[in-house]
Amino acid sequence: MNKIIICRDFELIKSNLINKFGRNNLRIFEKSEILLEDTNAAKDEAYISEKEQKIIVLIGHKFRTEAQNSLLLILENTPKNIEFILISNSKNVFLPTIRSRLIIENHFIKEILPKTGLNLRNLSLNDINNFLNKQIKLEKEGVLDRVGLKNLLHAIVKECFEQGIKFNQNELNHINKLMILINLNTKARAVLTPLLLMISDAKKI
Repeated sequence: MNKIIICRDFELIKSNLINKFGRNNLRIFEKSEILLEDTNAAKDEAYISEKEQKIIVLIGHKFRTEAQNSLLLILENTPKNIEFILISNSKNVFLPTIRSRLIIENHFIKEILPKTGLNLRNLSLNDINNFLNKQIKLEKEGVLDRVGLKNLLHAIVKECFEQGIKFNQNELNHINKLMILINLNTKARAVLTPLLLMISDAKKI
């Protein structure tokens, strides 16, 4: 079934698709902006006969109007064993004529942030060490993934504000850099250690 997926994390969706369908059954076309040449290449791939299911995936922050229009016919009459998945971060990227032909899956589900259990206003080195060891164990077990680490960072920062801890601009910039590191698949220890040490030294009101 052809569909649109709306999401924040393209890498996570790609990983989920690979796990579900297998890498050999996927043909992925990914650009910041999907152009007519990209949809033409995707259509050419779709018309190559396959005995097994083949998933054509187009991923972009933007989809050119002419690129979308070029897909209309093949989305109406998709070849046997072929499925199209269009992925972006907003359904408004897609023309009404495209949206009307496809199922829309919205993955912008509000995440419930975890509770850290930390007293961030009185954070000791022992507290930091115990917390880190717990998260590293969860990471090794595959429980704490990249999305989970992002949520954990958000939860820690949110609890800081709730507990009256203020950050200066340099500290806020550092937190943003840690988020970038998470996107680069940096391990929990390398992200959480500097964050928690910074919090333990932060000026508190």
